[in-house]
Amino acid sequence: MGDNIEEVEVTNSESVIPENVEVLSTNSIVDQLESRLFVGQVVNSVEDAYLLYCNYAHAKGFSVKKGDQRYFPGTNELQAKEFECSCEGSKDEKRSNKKVSVYLKPTSRSKCKAKLRVARQQGGEWKVGRLVMEHNHEMVTVDQRHLLRSSRNISYAKKSTLEAMVNAGIPMANVVSYMKNEVQGPHNLGFSQANADDHLGRTENHTKIENEDASALLHHFINRSNKETHFYWNVQFDNDDRIMNFFFRDSRCHVDYEYFGDILSINTTYQTNRYNLICAAFVGINQHMQNVMFGLAFMSDETESSFEWLFKTFLDSMNGKQPETIFTDQCQAMMNAIDTILPYSNHRLCQWHINQNAPSHLGSLNGDSDFKRLWNKCMSHCETEEEFEATWRIMIDEYNLSDHKWLSSMYALRYKWAIAFSNHKFSAGLSRNEMTNVELKRLGNSLISLYDFVLNYEKIQKSWREKEKAEDMRCHQMKAPTMLKNNPLLDSAADVYTLTVYKLFELELINSLNVRFIHMPSDFSEFSLEFKVKSHEENSRVRQVIFNKETFEVKCNCQKFESMGILCKHILMIFNFMNVNFIPKPYLKKRWMKNARNKVFEDYFPGESGSGSDRESEMDFVNQIMRSTYALSMRCKANAMARNKLTEILDGAREQINYLVENLKLDDPKICDSRVHGN
Repeated sequence: MGDNIEEVEVTNSESVIPENVEVLSTNSIVDQLESRLFVGQVVNSVEDAYLLYCNYAHAKGFSVKKGDQRYFPGTNELQAKEFECSCEGSKDEKRSNKKVSVYLKPTSRSKCKAKLRVARQQGGEWKVGRLVMEHNHEMVTVDQRHLLRSSRNISYAKKSTLEAMVNAGIPMANVVSYMKNEVQGPHNLGFSQANADDHLGRTENHTKIENEDASALLHHFINRSNKETHFYWNVQFDNDDRIMNFFFRDSRCHVDYEYFGDILSINTTYQTNRYNLICAAFVGINQHMQNVMFGLAFMSDETESSFEWLFKTFLDSMNGKQPETIFTDQCQAMMNAIDTILPYSNHRLCQWHINQNAPSHLGSLNGDSDFKRLWNKCMSHCETEEEFEATWRIMIDEYNLSDHKWLSSMYALRYKWAIAFSNHKFSAGLSRNEMTNVELKRLGNSLISLYDFVLNYEKIQKSWREKEKAEDMRCHQMKAPTMLKNNPLLDSAADVYTLTVYKLFELELINSLNVRFIHMPSDFSEFSLEFKVKSHEENSRVRQVIFNKETFEVKCNCQKFESMGILCKHILMIFNFMNVNFIPKPYLKKRWMKNARNKVFEDYFPGESGSGSDRESEMDFVNQIMRSTYALSMRCKANAMARNKLTEILDGAREQINYLVENLKLDDPKICDSRVHGN
């Protein structure tokens, strides 16, 4: 059998460690177990052989792993199985080169030959066919043997205890500490906290990401980052070096966020893959009020630490720019993380999600129309904090709800969901997470891998961008038909707004015909007038409009412009009365305009050509300079002095650049390289 195979005669007794193992010396345990291992020994099953070898390994001081197995030809019937020392073999460099090297792990492999092989004839008994007992490495000490991987196992009774205590709200660390004390030390517990975490993770249906899937996904990210200069991705690993959370966005996402990152929606309410990971889509809206993607993440849990990692990663990918308003579902861990990582963003809770959740808490109130009217008014139709407080008090008092736990919790969060507390901040007119992309839900299912999901996501992302491009072409080739011919306000709006936004503006202007004065304007200050107006609708409110005759500065207490970025019908009625025939520049919000993107570089997004060459970085520079110059020229085009100044600056820069290029030969790569290195 070979020089390093030792055969010993043993009896065919049950292959488990005796109950009084703790009183036996280590040597006597090893001797006893070795006496039960020899070539030709009959074992009841493969499982019994594995348990016997694990018991021996524990007493000796090494760990066991399962090795190769063989089947009878043409069948699924097992013929032979090997169990090896965990130090068997060495790192397979050839195989490793096919995988993505994200991190380097220390290896314990030393080409150890120790193993146990059991085999049988078809229909026959299982017997020890080979036994190699010599190792080429040191054994672990007695006080460390409980840490060996093959020595760790959670019994059924201990699993039940773990689950019961954790479900009762006791932290896992406290549970494991208690169980260690009960058995007089960690060496008697039989498992580690990581094993306990893994067990509870499995019971909660959190499946480990398969190695092949993780490797394919990371390889895809690395390939894209090699081709696209500004492609960004990041992965967070757990203590066992498994993927916990990951986030990625391409270069176009970065550009889109620069223009439209004032509004951000994050939805984590659905799972769309075989691992039950949480899909977190970062979505905004563009100048056409279409969905635009800023990035995608998958998360293994919804803990505060995971959300903090995610938001830090997102900000890092977007140069630290925080959104003005962010919409999310009602998750306390996410709310805490946003307060910590995104303190300057106006955090809004999606009203749709709140209303979906409300029926399970309201009981008989669900059928009460008067209660629903008061609830909906608190949510969307109170315009001031005072009005909200008064309406809420009426609702609570009339229905005796002062002790209602859910409503009390919602009142504590009123600043995040009630319109009255946020109408003065820009939200693109949204009051709920309306940007939830239903298409992403259709991309995944309980069987799809992460790699395939990401590929499907990229297809949807491409289709969204094609729709935006088509709408851009419509806006630049067509002028919106105006319902009121030769109206200067409509004509100016049609010139600058996208077709979608123009239609909203046109509706406001038409509705302004239905607005009337409550009384004639009065002086508000030396240059300002105060107007009180009201729509003809029966329940409409009186609106106060302040208008500055010198600067055309205007403000309405309906706050439509502040929240939506489009002038309201009340202001447009005043403009018509005061013969203002254009939209003042401060009230033309750039993000709704046809030229929301600077035309000189809207069709170029670094890295999408896939070249990954030096030319790409050169084009990045050219693109940035073109963008800056274009912005300056657009800013000064209406002012002769500013135009002359820009021309003067550019002429001076041209002379200096020509001198540098001609005299220092900065276009010579060799000279550039020597200057960079100080030669």
